[in-house]
Amino acid sequence: MSDPVADTTPTPPSPEPPTPSQAPAEEPTAGVTGAPQPGGEPAAGAQPASEPGPEAAEEPKKETLVDAIADLLQMAVNYLRQETAGVMRDKVVLPGQQLGRLVAFAFAAAFLLALGIGFIAVAVLLVLAHYLGWPGALALIGVLLLLGAALFTYLKVRSIQK
Repeated sequence: MSDPVADTTPTPPSPEPPTPSQAPAEEPTAGVTGAPQPGGEPAAGAQPASEPGPEAAEEPKKETLVDAIADLLQMAVNYLRQETAGVMRDKVVLPGQQLGRLVAFAFAAAFLLALGIGFIAVAVLLVLAHYLGWPGALALIGVLLLLGAALFTYLKVRSIQK
């Protein structure tokens, strides 16, 4: 039996992958434009791999008047969008947020006011019920509410007629 630790024979290094210059040439597929054909000649219109293509050899296009006008219009549109966004944020969004906070706090205050008035009204009703009885207390509160509604209606009609 051989011990795997005792085996000290060096293993040969693994072969490295071939570089592109050493790689074997691949077999081209038939019908591919620009691929070398079986005769060893490149197809019509194919560029040799060592020379750069026509894209790299071309100079950049000169800007025409139409392109300059289009760029100017695009810059104006971008500027107007940026300014409009700033104005909307400053004149609409931030005041709208402040108004929303104000309305939320006003609703909270109104709710607490109504809740407090409700508790006071119940306390007054209990005191009146103690002295007048329940029917007398309810009748007195109903009459007071009707008189208050009539007073407010009279004042509103009078202010409209002025």
